Amino acid sequence: MTSQNLHIGPDAAADRYRLLRSIGRGGEAVLYLAEIELAGGSEPVVVKVLDSKTTITPDVFDRISQKWNEQAELLRFVHRPGVVGVREHFEGPPIHRPGESSTLTGRALVLVMNHVDGLDLRDWRAERTLATAAERREVMRTLEQLADVLDWLHSGKATPSGRQVIHGDLSPGNVMVDAHGQATLVDFGLSKLTADHQTAEVWFTQGYAAPEVFEGKRTPGADRYAFGAIAYFLLSGESPPSTPELLAHALLRLPQFAVLDAEQRARIASIYAADPLKRPVNLAGWMKDIRRAVVSTTSSTSQQVVQDAPPVPALPAAPPAVPPAPAAAPPKPVAPPQQPSQPPATPPAQPVYAPPPTEPAPTPPPVQASVPQGYGPAPAAESRTEPAPAPPRKKRRRGLVLGAVLTVLVLAAAALAGVELLKDRGKDASNRAGGDKPTSSASGSVSPTPTPTPTPTPSATPSPSPSAAPTDAVSPTPPGPNSKEASLLALEPLRGGFTAETAKMDTKRYNSAFNVGCGEAEYDINKDWSSLEFSAGMDDGSPLKSGQIIIYGDDVELFSESVERVKPVTRTVNVTGVLILRVEMRSGCSERNAVVMASPTLRR
Repeated sequence: MTSQNLHIGPDAAADRYRLLRSIGRGGEAVLYLAEIELAGGSEPVVVKVLDSKTTITPDVFDRISQKWNEQAELLRFVHRPGVVGVREHFEGPPIHRPGESSTLTGRALVLVMNHVDGLDLRDWRAERTLATAAERREVMRTLEQLADVLDWLHSGKATPSGRQVIHGDLSPGNVMVDAHGQATLVDFGLSKLTADHQTAEVWFTQGYAAPEVFEGKRTPGADRYAFGAIAYFLLSGESPPSTPELLAHALLRLPQFAVLDAEQRARIASIYAADPLKRPVNLAGWMKDIRRAVVSTTSSTSQQVVQDAPPVPALPAAPPAVPPAPAAAPPKPVAPPQQPSQPPATPPAQPVYAPPPTEPAPTPPPVQASVPQGYGPAPAAESRTEPAPAPPRKKRRRGLVLGAVLTVLVLAAAALAGVELLKDRGKDASNRAGGDKPTSSASGSVSPTPTPTPTPTPSATPSPSPSAAPTDAVSPTPPGPNSKEASLLALEPLRGGFTAETAKMDTKRYNSAFNVGCGEAEYDINKDWSSLEFSAGMDDGSPLKSGQIIIYGDDVELFSESVERVKPVTRTVNVTGVLILRVEMRSGCSERNAVVMASPTLRR
């Protein structure tokens, strides 16, 4: 349907919405992109139409009409980013041309939703290869957004009565991602509300439907199964298999999960359990296992795998019979040119894929399994056919090592000599300074000695302490392993994130700060730090008077405080033993400059 001369609306305004084109189906209903005239201009909306004549029989239509209206009315209470907004619902004349609604028979159920501008998850994933760390972080962020929203809907917090909201047909086609990376669940028209609702009509998206859906059941567990199928789709780029067993097997075969231990793999695969009660209840918690697997084995291990690619090709069974010459190389070849004439002499007991005995070999098996498909170049098998250069390399190494040892010995001797010289000078100076003889010659030699004793560094540290925090005492550079402190601005966020900016609180300028209207960010601080210190308040240029900062450690609230304009505060939060640190900053999200966290400093 592409005609733009068709309308639909309630009985009192039958031509309210002009249908532009069909954009898909949701259950037994049809989705249309439409527009409504408001204040002299048109606004896009999405209209879902369940027509008694074109989609189902009149008897079925009457039976579900009341349930449709109850569900649609309840969905109007659901307000949160990540869930499409419902504008209105009504029963009225079927689709018609302008002014002809009264000439038609039949009725239609209509749900009008806000239009989400963006790509559905299928098209969004098609634009990404997951070859870069940035794209992998995007996928993790999108999955975590969906997990948070689904947990909220299933918890009962979305409705005043505490009833659970169940999507019922969760699939990539029903998730939209806008230009800012916000994922939104759409098409809630026939979602099931209450913990366990059965209906005779069965509709689903192949591969994303839990086993109980085929029996007409919609439960929170069915949504969780579908979410797990979406996770497989985003991580692999392939449609999920149709049964729980095949889907679990397919996910665990991905390189990111193949290297995990049995307990971790079982915990991740539990989301595909045939029994809904055995699936994880908290999707955000399940995503932590996914993130650890994807981020650790994909972003770090895979980089090492690409670098160590030459010795890795141990998996194929065919290569041992192909290149006999490398296997025939003796451990210590004296005359390399004569090697090709001796292949039969060396026993095949020394496999082709075995590393040279002179090199330690970086344990290929675990590295091998963690190579993500499509994340890096294939290992270069031809690099195994160069055994001859090994002995010269070995000799050069010996020369380099001997030279390095001699250099270290010379430097050590020089250092010891320098230390002895400094000791002698110190004793001589102390002998001269110890006598009570303030002669002119003594003043020439003694006065330079006490001059550096006050060492300005200790006094420089405490003296500006009231103003050091606002002027960025800690440089926003990544901390070293022995660093006593580090700026939170220097850490790369696991999820979300804020941009380091300048801010001004109570007329004082801060060069490095989080200065945002609202948002959140998660950081992996690896249980390495004991405290987080920062100054907080509202930016002087913000039209808002107050905001809020909340800090979580491993999902446990550690700190929550309202901050006010012209009243900045300095706080220290205990983060001992915290693995994942999450910072939330809240105020008017339409304002750019609002809540300020200045010079956030981690200390050991």
